[in-house]
Amino acid sequence: MGGVMQSVDFNSYLIKDQGVMDISRGLAIKILKYLDQHKDFYFPFLVMNKEYTEEDDDFVEIEPDEWETIESDENYQTFQLWENLQNLDTDTTRLMAKGFTEKIISESLN
Repeated sequence: MGGVMQSVDFNSYLIKDQGVMDISRGLAIKILKYLDQHKDFYFPFLVMNKEYTEEDDDFVEIEPDEWETIESDENYQTFQLWENLQNLDTDTTRLMAKGFTEKIISESLN
């Protein structure tokens, strides 16, 4: 009884529980365009797309300078942000702290 070893598709379920967020096509394009125009801005997420290659249904990272290609081709529909926290600078830490603080304040008012 020789069993076939199954490969684990990390993109489909393991990473989903670790810093992944579905985003709209429009938001993905806005993020990519912003990052392309502000190359010094550190965004602690990767913009990922599922329809990047026809032969592979895994998510693939989209580079900021690809935003025009993505915008002009309606085949790109499924996007996610994947956590990519590394080398956090002061501005990034401040933005994160502000976001968390605003969430706590707004929820405590309810």
